[in-house]
Amino acid sequence: MAIRPVTIKDIAEKLNISVSTVSRALKNNPEISLQTRENVQKLAKELKYQPNPLAVALKTKKSNTIGVVVPQIVSSFYASVVKGIEQVADEQGYQVFVSSSNEKMEKEEKNVNGFLNMRMDGIILSLSRATSTYDHIHKIQDMGVPMVLFDRTSKELEVSKVVADDAAAAHTAVSHLIEGGAKRIAFLTGPEYMLFGRNRMRGYKKALLDHSFDVDETLISRCDFTVEDAKKVAMELLKRANRPDAFFAINDDLAIGALAAAKELGIKIPQEVAVVGFSNSRRSRYMEPSVSTMDQNPKQVGREAAKLLFDQMENKPNAKDVKEVVVVADLIVRTSSDR
Repeated sequence: MAIRPVTIKDIAEKLNISVSTVSRALKNNPEISLQTRENVQKLAKELKYQPNPLAVALKTKKSNTIGVVVPQIVSSFYASVVKGIEQVADEQGYQVFVSSSNEKMEKEEKNVNGFLNMRMDGIILSLSRATSTYDHIHKIQDMGVPMVLFDRTSKELEVSKVVADDAAAAHTAVSHLIEGGAKRIAFLTGPEYMLFGRNRMRGYKKALLDHSFDVDETLISRCDFTVEDAKKVAMELLKRANRPDAFFAINDDLAIGALAAAKELGIKIPQEVAVVGFSNSRRSRYMEPSVSTMDQNPKQVGREAAKLLFDQMENKPNAKDVKEVVVVADLIVRTSSDR
């Protein structure tokens, strides 16, 4: 049988004082005598009294909590973003609740509604790859709850966001491959509707044109965000007579898929085919060979997102203005492209 939580009323009855006196004594209100405050706080400790967060939120209109929705809870990138958010939240005395959409829009909507029902003071969110409509985002805005998007965002949403300069980062990655001698660079990307994918596509094409290469659309392939699908797509490209001599992948999993395909076909890495991914995931560091990648500095992304959110929550001047913070990504050269 579940034990009923101790309430302020229980403490009041045991000490034969009013509920309001207990409430003020727990807050150390100087209007209550020192002796009464000590008695109340001592009994509360003995009874293991815990304030009801929902009741506190209803009364104060403040829960001292923020919700974070990420596409994948196991991703090292998102885990690092959450660490950055938590650093800022801890400094502000806030708790952080994290949930994952598992790349599903319905789960993302459910998470958002759950956080709204819990009266979170603010929400930080990265869109799932399946998110194509934004009613749940508009609901957050309509309810006046501060919100910030990060990493995966949309031009359709008038909301503050923290992003990488995806086009510039892709340009850096592809330029690195060209400078290493690559002439036919394949691009492994995801669904066309994803903004960050379109931006990385733009950077890929610009790098080719800036180095006087034609854009060969047959070298651009869309696939699911899985190692297995990327391996299958890369295998098809590498079996061509005029196969690519390099791959730029929209994330590290797709880069790892390309590596797996090349290894299975006996193609030497990086001598015959070089590979660069994106995100600096833990897997990319410990693969054999290790994977060159663009590091998005996720902890900084998290800190910047949290700062934007707390500015809104504290009603700082111009905090309601839509802002975009760009965190620069850094190229990390490892064995897969170090020619």
